[in-house]
Amino acid sequence: MGTITRRFEEKVDCIVTESYVYAPVDLSSCKDVKRVKVVRSLWDTGASVTLISARVAKVLGLTSIGKTGVSGYNEGIDVKDTYCVHVGLPTGDIVTNIMAMEFESDEYDVVIGMDVIAKGDLAVTNLDERTTFTFRIPSEEEIDFSKESR
Repeated sequence: MGTITRRFEEKVDCIVTESYVYAPVDLSSCKDVKRVKVVRSLWDTGASVTLISARVAKVLGLTSIGKTGVSGYNEGIDVKDTYCVHVGLPTGDIVTNIMAMEFESDEYDVVIGMDVIAKGDLAVTNLDERTTFTFRIPSEEEIDFSKESR
């Protein structure tokens, strides 16, 4: 049960943090759990599911548990492999048994989607053209900016 806050010196157009991806094992009974540290994990409220790169899947030796059709910014539907993984967040928490879809990207190895984000509370502010991102898991209370007084 943790919290992460990142402050940026300028207004940013995306939130990127570190994370870990673990092979789907019983974490309580394993001492040497295979994991991959991911330096560039994009937090994406527009992604309904978490995505992992083919590189991460290969490094972990993951076996596809199925295929999923996805439509996005391009035309048509792409069919992608899906994997069961655990996602280690920069809060120190591990979200287990996430159904992650494979994707291709030169910039990111993980996209943290709403399947993970919805387990906690997320806020992004841009006071004085400086972005602050904060996330906590589990969710503790409703955040309602309309109730804030100045």
